[in-house]
Amino acid sequence: MSSFLLTPPAAHQVHVWQWDLEACDDAIGRYWNTLSTQERERAGKFRFDLHRRRFVAGRGELRRLLGAYLGISPSEVAIGYGPDGKPHCTRQPHDWMPCFNLSHSENTAALAISNGFEIGIDVERIRVIEENLPLEVFSQQERAQYAAVAKAEQQTVFFESWARKEACLKALGTGFILPPTHFEFDLSVHGDTAPRLVGGDAHEAAHWRIRALSGVPGCACAVAARRMDWSIVEMH
Repeated sequence: MSSFLLTPPAAHQVHVWQWDLEACDDAIGRYWNTLSTQERERAGKFRFDLHRRRFVAGRGELRRLLGAYLGISPSEVAIGYGPDGKPHCTRQPHDWMPCFNLSHSENTAALAISNGFEIGIDVERIRVIEENLPLEVFSQQERAQYAAVAKAEQQTVFFESWARKEACLKALGTGFILPPTHFEFDLSVHGDTAPRLVGGDAHEAAHWRIRALSGVPGCACAVAARRMDWSIVEMH
């Protein structure tokens, strides 16, 4: 059983956890001992030790938190994958339905956990924008808006928009079968928002809500769900 227990989120809540992936050797050793055989094999495939350690710290802390919600040890947490690769708990409690999504960028990880509805989270380190990325990520209308943004603000606007789109795609669980342009936003709106169009459909867009996360220095972070009545609880 987990050494500590966490109360599940209420029906309209999303618990969000954030942590630093730069763990010490002792923590990496503890995390390693909780990983599945498949996770250890995956960790072993990383070329660089830094990336391997970050993977172990991400999956290890994910297991620790899920174990605390489920009342089991981290090593007992059973994680399966949907047809498009979205992870889920295969060992479900009888009184609630945990749904979760994990994201990381460089040394920052973020985890969203909901009760009974699919959720997506994405964290993006704000960095130099590769020249072709706006063309791949933005629709034609979004590109026109982006071109009008002051140069000093383009980095922030770009990664804020990218985080929103990826969070939505992860909530759907389709991976990258759908392009980022499937979700179109008004780039002039910052913070909490909804898509302007989803697959070109304004009616479908009205079902979605995207919440922005603050308090992640140097990062843009968004949480998305296809429902309107939910709120974030930042966990510590």
